[in-house]
Amino acid sequence: MQRTVESIRDSGAIARTILTTDDEKLVESAERYPLLKCDRRPVDLAQDQSSTEDVIRYVIKENNLEENTIVLLQLTSPFRTGADIKDLLRKMENMGTHSGVSVCRWRAPPSPPFGTTDAQGSLGMRHQEHETAMRQHHDTAWAVNGAIYIFSAKSFLETGKLYDEGAAIHVMGGWRSLDLDYEDDVLVADAIASYYEV
Repeated sequence: MQRTVESIRDSGAIARTILTTDDEKLVESAERYPLLKCDRRPVDLAQDQSSTEDVIRYVIKENNLEENTIVLLQLTSPFRTGADIKDLLRKMENMGTHSGVSVCRWRAPPSPPFGTTDAQGSLGMRHQEHETAMRQHHDTAWAVNGAIYIFSAKSFLETGKLYDEGAAIHVMGGWRSLDLDYEDDVLVADAIASYYEV
């Protein structure tokens, strides 16, 4: 949370910041940051099946943000900076587009999927179509890294999409694109932060 707040402050481009969560520890932590307005999610938007899009739609309507540009920053991207946010906003302005997203270069493609049953006892059959598609895109594609999404609230409410193929992109390096999905990712992030002194 501290790193996210610092990136917001350093960007100099965000007028209002809303933390949406159902996590009481995050609510308590947010009290240390006057910049944040905490918006507790209703129970029906705090379920495992609740989508990010549903939550964003709720926050926009609850806070009368229909005419605003939304900058979505998830707390799980510790190496995003204010400069990253500023750069993406600048690219969007230069391109005249209403959406932008941070990306990283798609690295070596993962193994194609295998399997024909739910038994989890044997590797199963290789899915050839997926492998061919991956070979065609290797070294020529971007991966959305989840660090920054910028979009028009009005457009999002109409389309339900955070970005489209015309979105501006801001490229972030591999380690700066780390997303904290699992507990072990925090250990990796600590090691990276120590190594690069960030």
